[in-house]
Amino acid sequence: MNLPAKDLHTKPVVIFLVALTGCMIGVQMLPQLDFIAAWQEPENKITVSVFQFISDSISFISFGIPVIITIVREFEKESDKKKNRLSFLYVLVSIAIAGLVSYLMKKTFTEPRPYEVDSRIVQLSVGGGYSLPSGHTTEAFASAMALVLLFPRWIVALPVFTWASLVALSRIYLGVHYPFDIFVGMFIGSSVAFLWYRFLFRKYIHN
Repeated sequence: MNLPAKDLHTKPVVIFLVALTGCMIGVQMLPQLDFIAAWQEPENKITVSVFQFISDSISFISFGIPVIITIVREFEKESDKKKNRLSFLYVLVSIAIAGLVSYLMKKTFTEPRPYEVDSRIVQLSVGGGYSLPSGHTTEAFASAMALVLLFPRWIVALPVFTWASLVALSRIYLGVHYPFDIFVGMFIGSSVAFLWYRFLFRKYIHN
């Protein structure tokens, strides 16, 4: 990946993480099951199919975009091959560590999924294991945050965070996660990518 010299400031990321913390606290005071049950429309096949497609796009986009960028940059004569490969490694490590944290939390909290505790909610997607946190959301935001830290431009941030947010929403609509699970996944994915970048990869990638 051929990287811009300008680094992303820490402050916006910290503000984002603080905002997510507030959302995690606030959403627990709301009737999350009632919200999911009211939002779902299992008979609307188009909406269900769209959200299923978005949910299933997780690995194709979270891994696919970095792979494509890396391959394209490898064939550019003026690109720094070492930094390009290190940037790709950074994205993979961010996703892997965030996924590990998500897995360990699922095993620790063993939270049942919404459709398992409320008969009004229909399971419209697969969901392995427990509910807290959302693994899809964790992966999506780890990848999105890593890409934005590597390419701190609105033209990158807007589409990748929009996609990651749609993945998060899809998991709620499909009945497999609470809103709280989503915010926790957003926090884990974003913070892991940020911490790896801030304290390790940044000095090797942006120097």
